[in-house]
Amino acid sequence: MGVIEKAGGSVHNLAAKRANKHRKKVDPRIKAEHAFDLDYAKLAEAGYYHPDAKASQLALELRAVKRRLLRRIGFLRASGERQSHRMPGRQRNLIMVTSARAGEGKTFNAVNLALSLALEDQIETLLIDADVPRPRVRDRFGLAAGPGLTDKLLDPSLNIGSLQYRANQAPLSILAEGARIERASELFANEDCQRLLAELSTQTPDRLIILDAPPVLATTEAVVLAKYVDEIVFVVEANATPEPAVASAIDELLDINPNLSLMLNRCLIGAGGSHYGSYEYYGPGGEAKSAMPSRAEGVCNEAI
Repeated sequence: MGVIEKAGGSVHNLAAKRANKHRKKVDPRIKAEHAFDLDYAKLAEAGYYHPDAKASQLALELRAVKRRLLRRIGFLRASGERQSHRMPGRQRNLIMVTSARAGEGKTFNAVNLALSLALEDQIETLLIDADVPRPRVRDRFGLAAGPGLTDKLLDPSLNIGSLQYRANQAPLSILAEGARIERASELFANEDCQRLLAELSTQTPDRLIILDAPPVLATTEAVVLAKYVDEIVFVVEANATPEPAVASAIDELLDINPNLSLMLNRCLIGAGGSHYGSYEYYGPGGEAKSAMPSRAEGVCNEAI
């Protein structure tokens, strides 16, 4: 058994305990017509995680990302320890994925992270498309257009469960972007948005919620949402995104939320080097912890 498999043992032990519990668990509030089948062939063709890819480089890299991410939010700790990492009314299960600019692979990584958590680890996962100006999540799963996040925020009386799509093969739910609106940042800044995310966070404590947010430098939505989440995963296209752009975007986020992790996408892997140095983090002081090799033979998650 390799080092990664051993280190990820706690994740997979947790998955085994949850598998039977979640495999057939469907929120009764979700309408039958909102259930959908994951098209593994289509996912594989597009380069996404699927059950037959457990030995692939992508799967191994995702395990490393998951292990560190779950440790940072205290998800793998015993209940007593984990409680000490929580704030009143929060479960530390809200994760936002964003980037500095468009096209760096944030949606690709948000979808892969959700698929890997739900399919491999059997962790109840809710993936929310919060990129209202340029939504992509629904298309990745071949889902029809319909009410979603913005509709719920515009009309709080809507049942949030009835707006979600539920995968038949895994504990994975999707909340699409909803109706197109001009100024989503104003809607996200409303107390109703904070209240909704807090409700989603607390109603199912063992569920992870992943928000695919717009790029920081393209709109203001990600900065607004950063106030509500417990962890930010900031995706950078390695050797492509200008350093000033990355620094500017990270500074904006760190001013609001110090819990920021950096994921390098399309990163180059050194010959004989680790394939698992592509996940770094910034502490409250903003100091980066890095283990990235300098040369390459492989390629990390390829963005779409």
